[in-house]
Amino acid sequence: MKIPSENYRGIEFVRLSSLPEEQKNQIWQAVGRDKIIKILRNNVLLNDCLQYADYVSWYNRQHTLNGEQKIKPIEQNIKSVIKIA
Repeated sequence: MKIPSENYRGIEFVRLSSLPEEQKNQIWQAVGRDKIIKILRNNVLLNDCLQYADYVSWYNRQHTLNGEQKIKPIEQNIKSVIKIA
């Protein structure tokens, strides 16, 4: 399940500690440490944040079966273009 983002001063992010245990473990293995950011919010350091765009990208890769789901919409668009032309 994809979780909603948090927002602080225009930065959309998720906290890895807020993720379901399975996602948390997978993301720590898959995402480079350089993607983990720290945010100081109300004098509290959040040191396990991931920008939401990176989280969504990772989530979509994890939930696409060998790219099949991404290919089908493209094929449908191509068929639509061919019919029009």
